[in-house]
Amino acid sequence: MTALLIDRETIRDLLARLEGLTGDARREVIFTAAIESGGIFHGPVAGNAALHLHRIPVVGATEDQAIDAWIRKARDVIAEDLPAEL
Repeated sequence: MTALLIDRETIRDLLARLEGLTGDARREVIFTAAIESGGIFHGPVAGNAALHLHRIPVVGATEDQAIDAWIRKARDVIAEDLPAEL
Protein backbone atom coordinates (compact mmCIF):
# COMPACT_ATOMS: atom_id res chain seq x y z
CA MET A 1 0.00 0.00 0.00
CA THR A 2 1.26 3.45 -0.82
CA ALA A 3 1.44 5.90 2.07
CA LEU A 4 -0.64 9.00 1.54
CA LEU A 5 1.25 12.23 1.92
CA ILE A 6 -0.35 14.43 4.51
CA ASP A 7 0.49 18.11 4.83
CA ARG A 8 0.99 18.27 8.57
CA GLU A 9 1.65 22.02 8.49
CA THR A 10 -1.76 22.69 6.94
CA ILE A 11 -3.36 20.47 9.57
CA ARG A 12 -1.48 22.27 12.37
CA ASP A 13 -2.68 25.62 11.02
CA LEU A 14 -6.28 24.42 10.91
CA LEU A 15 -6.08 23.01 14.44
CA ALA A 16 -4.71 26.35 15.64
CA ARG A 17 -7.62 28.19 13.97
CA LEU A 18 -10.09 25.85 15.69
CA GLU A 19 -8.57 26.34 19.13
CA GLY A 20 -11.13 27.88 21.46
CA LEU A 21 -13.94 27.92 18.89
CA THR A 22 -17.29 26.29 19.58
CA GLY A 23 -20.61 25.77 17.86
CA ASP A 24 -21.31 27.66 14.67
CA ALA A 25 -17.88 29.35 14.57
CA ARG A 26 -16.13 25.98 14.67
CA ARG A 27 -18.47 24.48 12.05
CA GLU A 28 -17.87 27.50 9.78
CA VAL A 29 -14.09 27.03 9.92
CA ILE A 30 -14.43 23.32 9.11
CA PHE A 31 -16.98 23.92 6.35
CA THR A 32 -14.78 26.58 4.75
CA ALA A 33 -11.69 24.34 4.99
CA ALA A 34 -13.61 21.51 3.34
CA ILE A 35 -14.69 23.75 0.45
CA GLU A 36 -11.22 25.23 -0.03
CA SER A 37 -9.42 21.88 0.06
CA GLY A 38 -11.93 19.73 -1.83
CA GLY A 39 -12.94 17.89 1.32
CA ILE A 40 -16.35 16.69 2.44
CA PHE A 41 -18.45 17.88 5.37
CA HIS A 42 -22.13 17.07 5.62
CA GLY A 43 -24.69 16.60 8.32
CA PRO A 44 -26.15 13.36 9.49
CA VAL A 45 -27.23 11.08 6.65
CA ALA A 46 -28.34 7.57 7.59
CA GLY A 47 -27.34 8.33 11.18
CA ASN A 48 -23.87 9.77 10.59
CA ALA A 49 -22.26 13.10 9.81
CA ALA A 50 -19.20 12.75 7.57
CA LEU A 51 -16.04 14.81 7.48
CA HIS A 52 -13.13 14.07 5.15
CA LEU A 53 -10.57 16.83 5.36
CA HIS A 54 -6.86 16.80 4.48
CA ARG A 55 -6.97 13.04 3.90
CA ILE A 56 -8.41 12.39 7.36
CA PRO A 57 -11.87 10.76 7.16
CA VAL A 58 -14.20 10.52 10.17
CA VAL A 59 -17.89 10.08 10.96
CA GLY A 60 -20.00 11.03 13.96
CA ALA A 61 -23.63 10.95 15.01
CA THR A 62 -23.70 14.76 14.74
CA GLU A 63 -21.62 17.40 12.96
CA ASP A 64 -20.02 18.35 16.29
CA GLN A 65 -19.11 14.73 17.02
CA ALA A 66 -17.56 14.40 13.57
CA ILE A 67 -15.52 17.57 14.17
CA ASP A 68 -14.40 16.28 17.58
CA ALA A 69 -13.35 12.98 15.99
CA TRP A 70 -11.48 14.81 13.22
CA ILE A 71 -9.59 16.96 15.73
CA ARG A 72 -8.54 13.87 17.73
CA LYS A 73 -7.44 12.00 14.61
CA ALA A 74 -5.67 15.08 13.17
CA ARG A 75 -3.69 15.50 16.40
CA ASP A 76 -2.66 11.84 16.21
CA VAL A 77 -1.64 12.18 12.57
CA ILE A 78 0.54 15.25 13.06
CA ALA A 79 2.19 13.62 16.07
CA GLU A 80 3.45 10.73 13.94
CA ASP A 81 6.98 10.86 12.54
CA LEU A 82 6.15 8.95 9.35
CA PRO A 83 3.46 9.63 6.73
CA ALA A 84 0.15 8.12 7.81
CA GLU A 85 -1.45 5.30 5.88
CA LEU A 86 -5.16 5.90 5.89
